[in-house]
Amino acid sequence: MQRSRRPPRISRDLYRLASVGTQFAATLAVFSGLGWWLDARLGSKPWLLLLGVFSGFGLGLYSMVLKLSPKERARRTPGDDDTPA
Repeated sequence: MQRSRRPPRISRDLYRLASVGTQFAATLAVFSGLGWWLDARLGSKPWLLLLGVFSGFGLGLYSMVLKLSPKERARRTPGDDDTPA
């Protein structure tokens, strides 16, 4: 009996969830940094920073909801369970 080289399903789900969280944090950081930079250049402190924080949070949350939606789970291949062949 030959074992598959794929990681167990729990590991794949953990990697997927970790990537979603990392993407959320990166989106928030990029938009906040952009708002901070624009505030420094345009002298409009703190309004563009606040706009960047809220935009980053909203877009990150939207992306997270899309990636964790039931439709995304249904798109996964049917052989994702860990049952032996």
